[in-house]
Amino acid sequence: MTSMQDIRHNSALCAYRLPMGAVCTGQKVTLRLQADPAQVEGVTVRIFINDQGQDHPMALDREGLWSYTFTAQAAPGVDWYYFIIHTIAGHTLYMGLPMGQTAGEGQLYDVPPCSFQLTVYKRGFTTPDWFKRSTMYQIFPDRYSCGDRAGAQKGLEYHRQMGRLVYPHQRWDELPLYEPLPGQPYYAPCDFFGGDLKGIEQHLDDLRDLGVTVLYLNPIVEAASNHRYDTADYKKVDPVLGSEQDFIHLCQKAATKGIRILLDGVYSHTGSDSVYFNKNENYPGPGAYQGKQSPYYKWYQFGADRDDYKSWWGFDTLPEVDEEAADWQQFVITGKDSVFNTWLARGAAGFRLDVADELPDDVIEKMRTALKRHSKDDVLLGEVWEDATIKESYGAKRTYALGQGLDSVMNYPLKEGLVRYLLGEQSAGALVDLLLMQRVNYPQHMYYCLMNLLSSHDIARIRTRLATGLTGQGMDRPSQVAATRAITPAQDQTAAARQKLAMAAIFSLPGVPCIYYGDEWGMHGLQDPLNRGPFMRRDRDMAAFTKRLSAVRTGSDALKTGHVGFVHYGDDLLGILRLCGREHDFFGAPAQNGVTLTLINRADAPCTQTIDLHAITSGLNAAGLHLLRRHSYALAVDLLSGHSVDVARSKFTATLPPLSAAIFQLKP
Repeated sequence: MTSMQDIRHNSALCAYRLPMGAVCTGQKVTLRLQADPAQVEGVTVRIFINDQGQDHPMALDREGLWSYTFTAQAAPGVDWYYFIIHTIAGHTLYMGLPMGQTAGEGQLYDVPPCSFQLTVYKRGFTTPDWFKRSTMYQIFPDRYSCGDRAGAQKGLEYHRQMGRLVYPHQRWDELPLYEPLPGQPYYAPCDFFGGDLKGIEQHLDDLRDLGVTVLYLNPIVEAASNHRYDTADYKKVDPVLGSEQDFIHLCQKAATKGIRILLDGVYSHTGSDSVYFNKNENYPGPGAYQGKQSPYYKWYQFGADRDDYKSWWGFDTLPEVDEEAADWQQFVITGKDSVFNTWLARGAAGFRLDVADELPDDVIEKMRTALKRHSKDDVLLGEVWEDATIKESYGAKRTYALGQGLDSVMNYPLKEGLVRYLLGEQSAGALVDLLLMQRVNYPQHMYYCLMNLLSSHDIARIRTRLATGLTGQGMDRPSQVAATRAITPAQDQTAAARQKLAMAAIFSLPGVPCIYYGDEWGMHGLQDPLNRGPFMRRDRDMAAFTKRLSAVRTGSDALKTGHVGFVHYGDDLLGILRLCGREHDFFGAPAQNGVTLTLINRADAPCTQTIDLHAITSGLNAAGLHLLRRHSYALAVDLLSGHSVDVARSKFTATLPPLSAAIFQLKP
């Protein structure tokens, strides 16, 4: 790597890229590079479209920067670029990014480097405004609350009569079953606590008081297991949970509290013990396993015999469907009485697509069309574990994050970045790099809808991760139980302090903060099924803090849909700036004016830092920078503690205790 004075490009600063961030098809884009003409003879930008590179000479503009303006491609895609710098001394330098980084501050290299990303999304792409402003709560239905114990027992008996293995827990405070039952060769997810839809309904007031406006429910359809990802009947509520009428009533009652409901859609596979496959012959009509006479036979892919069929990751209990099959598409997506239409008519506000990477892009686009035909306010959210804009699966570049498919995705990269920062495994600067990549690379309407989670049914709970540093991966289940039981009160206290910082971050960032049931009460658990324990109230202080954070966000348009900028001070202190001005938010929608700065100190020591608000530029577009600089401020009030400090010339000094966060509201 080579250094040279005064050469700079930062894709997260509007001084170097206009517009800063993702662009829509056919939009004008200007790239700019700072380089002293006394040292540089010429600059070329190499732009890659569909993996084909083309060089474009840059010219000096009025401000003395090398500039090139072009029109983004007509079709959605992800483009890339880096700069080639020809010095007067006869050297050739390159400006690009370090490996693993796709946005931010460029660096100089002697050889062609990694490129800056430019996301081009479909013109006209929008996402529901209500969802951008929402707070989500995820519930694993069997483990949240039992409202009708007799009904749940009746449902368990229904499954027993089908010959399914059923183990009912006798006490709510038991651990989930995590080893084979006596006499069984393998572990099976056959244990039930009896949580149901009526139990959720009975807690709607609690959820509303927590600030929740959208519930994401793990699968509720009939299935042989407690997790219900092995669908038995797409259109029927599992009898342990209640009835279709119970779901309708839940949606109606939730609506009166300002809460909408998203359902888990499991469409890449079904259960082998299902109406559609019917391997166990529990259902009256012929399933695909019975042969070609079944109306569902074309859904599946068979080999030489009926026991030779394609299954999800080799699990023979999960036969994989052919999503391109016309009969399947009509049944699930496009038909008048489709699965989509059925649940939307019953009151669902959209779907989270399980294993979205295993659904073809054209199928996801058909799902979007069907959903938006019902209501533009319905949401399509995908389970994607990586950066969705550059995701590749099964040898194809995915397009679901380019304005043609999903509204949003689960933001696992953010979760992992926050955890690594809080555990001291990476610096605040590295976390800012991640935050800027998401800000710059995602289409804006998707970015403000990202599901910002800290835990889920598929990963360790945040409290356990921050207490132990463990993910649970590679550990057997008894070892996971032992590791959790070995957490000392001191470790748990430190984890609680760190969890508060993580919560402060997701309630301050653009996107939808998501609380996994029980996290607000400090529940523990490593991998599945131990992260799916019955809802327990442990830590009242954490519950109160979460409720306070939610109230702060609810009362601030800036924290929901305001402009955003990022800053870090050393390795420990993170800053998240949010603002609305001229009575409008980032999207130009009416909003209450406001400026907030969240500061997070992950260090074990107090931190005192002088903050220059006008120096916070990364991530802010031109409009955001103008709004920030046109106002003067006199006071910064911490909305969490009530403490205030004076502001002079847009500067103030903040002192944060160890492992603490503050959300400062700037006042004139």
